[in-house]
Amino acid sequence: MSVSVAEDRSMCIQPDQVVKSDWIEIDCCKLGNHAMMTPEAVEKKWRRLLQQGDAACWPPIVGHWEGERFIVCDGRHEYIASLMLGRTRIYVAWLEKKMESTIHVFREVS
Repeated sequence: MSVSVAEDRSMCIQPDQVVKSDWIEIDCCKLGNHAMMTPEAVEKKWRRLLQQGDAACWPPIVGHWEGERFIVCDGRHEYIASLMLGRTRIYVAWLEKKMESTIHVFREVS
């Protein structure tokens, strides 16, 4: 399921979707966008990652799964900086279709 990004690090989530997130192996990731990045922008993210240590910040890197590969749609500077730091895992988020049993109906109480 592909991700629609409204603005930097945000997702458009439909009523029949749910956001999933987890730590994944960095080696299973692939860039989905090959637009030019400035070294300064990657360095800025690299410095931020150095300061935060092993913790992940929210919102995480956003993407979608294509088989066993996680396609990075938003957060590519953080992904590249994580590779530069030798990290083996990154925290990511993606969308999945809600299971019918998890769709809740809220009723107004009078």
